[in-house]
Amino acid sequence: MTSIDWCIFLIYLAAVFVIGIIVSKKASSGVDSYFVADRSLPWWWLGISIIATTFAADTPLAITGITANNGIVGNWFWWSWAATYITITIFFARRWRSSQVLTDVEFIELRYSGKEAAFLRGFKAFFYGIIINVFILGWVITAAVKIAGPFIKWDQILGSATFQKIASIYPDFLLFKGDMNATLTIVVLLLIVMIYSSIGGIRGVILTDLFQFVIAIVVSIIFAVYAVNAVGGLEGLQTSLTDLYGEVRAGHMTEIIPSFDNPLIPFEIFIIYVFVQWWVRYDSDGSGYIAQRINTAKDEKDARKGSLLFSISFIALRTWPWIMVALVSLVLFPLDDPTAIFPVEGEVVGGDRESAYPVLMGMLLPIGLVGLAFTSLMAAFMSTVDTHLNWGASYMTNDIYRRFIKPDANQKQLVKFSRINVVVITFLAVIVASQMDTIAGAWVFFINAASGLGVAQLTRWFWWRANAWTEISSMLAAILATILYPILFASYMDIPHFDTFALLGITAFCIIVSVTVTLLTPPTSQSQIDEFIKRCKPVGLWQGKGINKNAIGSFSNSLIMWVLGLTTSFCGLFTIGYFLMLKPWIGLLNAALSIGAFILLNRMMKKD
Repeated sequence: MTSIDWCIFLIYLAAVFVIGIIVSKKASSGVDSYFVADRSLPWWWLGISIIATTFAADTPLAITGITANNGIVGNWFWWSWAATYITITIFFARRWRSSQVLTDVEFIELRYSGKEAAFLRGFKAFFYGIIINVFILGWVITAAVKIAGPFIKWDQILGSATFQKIASIYPDFLLFKGDMNATLTIVVLLLIVMIYSSIGGIRGVILTDLFQFVIAIVVSIIFAVYAVNAVGGLEGLQTSLTDLYGEVRAGHMTEIIPSFDNPLIPFEIFIIYVFVQWWVRYDSDGSGYIAQRINTAKDEKDARKGSLLFSISFIALRTWPWIMVALVSLVLFPLDDPTAIFPVEGEVVGGDRESAYPVLMGMLLPIGLVGLAFTSLMAAFMSTVDTHLNWGASYMTNDIYRRFIKPDANQKQLVKFSRINVVVITFLAVIVASQMDTIAGAWVFFINAASGLGVAQLTRWFWWRANAWTEISSMLAAILATILYPILFASYMDIPHFDTFALLGITAFCIIVSVTVTLLTPPTSQSQIDEFIKRCKPVGLWQGKGINKNAIGSFSNSLIMWVLGLTTSFCGLFTIGYFLMLKPWIGLLNAALSIGAFILLNRMMKKD
């Protein structure tokens, strides 16, 4: 990078650091301020913050790889998650806010009774706060390594002798993808994130997220425009793909909804994505950092509005800049050319398709924009990391330390313990990241292993009979099945998309186990259910002695709003996509459907 590019990047780093310092005093006042910003934030703050967190540095890289290998339709792997987030918006967002819990695992002892509920709360706090959290951070760091490598050269910055000295003392087993140069970049950034997120708390995280998101989304659009123009515009891109791959193959690459004969993604895989994958996710009810963000809202209405902003923007706003760059990479680095390389300043930078995204940044963008683009991806990386550090620390502080170790801890002690945990989680993430390889592969394993969480967490909101054993058994069943299926079905592992088919078996196994265990164990106490209904007003099958039917929400109204939300989000996605694929009439039809659905949804939400 040039001196101009470096100035842009350093100004950004200074800005986020200053934000953390400014809000540090407010964050130190107590854990409510440190973790949920005193429940005082407007809807657009929390909505944009969630978007920024899910706009991680790994996302454009993973999408570049997915699109190269499976065409645009391969992105249904993550597009289907929009249904998860619409479900959270309609069924759970305002109920999370009305629950008044600090973390989603604290919610367990609002919903369930008995020692098993206390055990589940402690177990999930550790499982979420350390295992899942560090795993996610690991793949985010893996992506950032691929970005950082081509742009920052520490031997030139520090001098060859100093760089070699650092390399000689740095542990080999903590190297990210064996690259000391990229490792040093990421370690420095992690230290900066660790400092500002530990001192600023969730308010500092969200304020930096707002700043980071604007940079990231604007630059991704600018980059996509440069990339498409480099191959002759939209028409040139279509022509180049057809010339390189033939009309049929190029057509399959650019399909938005897969045809029955599309070889890039079997139609049955598409069906699994659309009808199964989204509701077995570990955050199917908003558990995790989404619930934390929702709980920062100033009231229930803002909680739902912020969640809706995120759930619509998740695919409709963010998708297409990344996909267009991925399609351009298929033109500039043809799949069928064994000599194709990814050149940056005359060097060869790995041949994996995910690396094409940062490499094209260096090839196509002018001075200044290169620095801004690099800054945008590092901003996306840091916005995800700071969220997960604060989120993980909230579990360890609220649901382990305060709940089980030192219930009488004062606010000063709790904030101090929180900051220590931010440091600990950072170092654990470094260890995990050093052992990871590809991003997309990590996504698949994670989804399967966490599927039991999604099944049980939906159940607890809709069925009065669910108890703590429902979640415990479902979670253990998913983990056990994910570990065992590669062993039991080793001869089938080479079948394309076998991991996705395995998800069906894992999900079915979790449902059978959890329902059986639920029916064989005592229900949650009636007083506990009454308190939960009073506070959260759930919808669904709430049958039992003493249940106040008037406190139950309308499932039918919620279902209609859910359909309208899906229509708004997916038709918004299709609108932009079909215009970019030069099919404007289909795009206009989807635009009309999206706008109409949003108007109806907004009216229903105001009355609900």
